[in-house]
Amino acid sequence: GKSGRHERKQKREPRHEPERDNSSRDEVKLMEEYPEYFGLDASNGLDVYVWQMAENSYFEMETAQIRGVDSTNRKTVAKLADGATLIIGEKLLTHGSQQAITEFEVDLYGENSSAHVVSRSVAQDESYQEFISRVYGNNCCSGHTECDAIVMNNAKVTAIPEIKANHTEASLIHEAAIGKIAGEQLIKLMTLGLTEQEAEEQIV
Repeated sequence: GKSGRHERKQKREPRHEPERDNSSRDEVKLMEEYPEYFGLDASNGLDVYVWQMAENSYFEMETAQIRGVDSTNRKTVAKLADGATLIIGEKLLTHGSQQAITEFEVDLYGENSSAHVVSRSVAQDESYQEFISRVYGNNCCSGHTECDAIVMNNAKVTAIPEIKANHTEASLIHEAAIGKIAGEQLIKLMTLGLTEQEAEEQIV
């Protein structure tokens, strides 16, 4: 019979491209879209973070500044697309002459997007805290911002919650409470074996 020639084909391994770092490209894109939020730190030490949240994305962040940390001045800006969810929890305990200034600006552009921004803090000695939270509802969305602060000694706390509904289906809530620490709260925790300092940190 007729003999055929069989060629053995060498199996080619798939080529693996090195992963590309898109952080620089993303930052350039954000700078082009929101130039007003960049270049602010050159004059007053302000740290600015800008997030563009994609459709149906979810992001949860916990921040803490407990004693010992140098004074801070931070601004966080978030733009949420359809179905995106943002949850931010902040804990502060300042003492001495420390200053802690935080500002959150959340734009709920997407349909069914949501944001939950909460700050709990204790200010001691001569320290100063300022909490600014702005939530803008630009679609059918839900937003909640809350500040709960305890003031001790000669400390000062300023809370500035701001909500703005730019759509009839936007549901927005803001809460703010500032007051002195309740002695029974400390005593209860100290009876459990905590020191006074540890009890104060637990209250935060």
